[in-house]
Amino acid sequence: MEQPTALLERLQRVRNSLAALDQPGIFGARAHRGLLGPTLTESEVAGFERRHGIVLPAEYRAFVTGVGHGGPGRYGGAGPFYGLLPLDRWDEALVEDTHDRVLTTPFPVAPGREYGADWLSEVGLSDDDDREWFPGAIALAHLGCGDMAVLVVTGAGRGRVAYTSWASQAPAFSPDPDFLAWYQRWLDAAGRGDSHWF
Repeated sequence: MEQPTALLERLQRVRNSLAALDQPGIFGARAHRGLLGPTLTESEVAGFERRHGIVLPAEYRAFVTGVGHGGPGRYGGAGPFYGLLPLDRWDEALVEDTHDRVLTTPFPVAPGREYGADWLSEVGLSDDDDREWFPGAIALAHLGCGDMAVLVVTGAGRGRVAYTSWASQAPAFSPDPDFLAWYQRWLDAAGRGDSHWF
């Protein structure tokens, strides 16, 4: 898949930032040591997309095929919070058991919309039925206490990173326009020597 010049430049900036990380002291780095695992092949990513009936957002797809994937930590590789999960652990943010087409169902919340404490009923769900609360998104990173960073792959927030919580609050979107901007913001914080990031 051919990539536009701007995307290639952003990927190179990510590679350069990763290479410049020298024993990052940011939260979670002790486990992944600032390292990513090997990239995925085009056929591996295409197989995932076929199996789940979706197309991954271009920035994330370019990252896992051109920069890295997963990594040495218990929760994956160099990345926000406890580390960037590998694609094969995409379903760790789900509340219910996974099924073949859960990723084709739109993520229930939209960026820019305010939700109240009863957000589940606002989006047509409830905490006592067996429908998935967070369909249409793949898990990116564990935040702790069951909270997750996810990448929306289907729905109004497609391509955006959101934070899910088991508490009674709706998922909140990061301010970043896409996965690479979110990841680069973490890299910049780690490169500055920040100990925490959010």
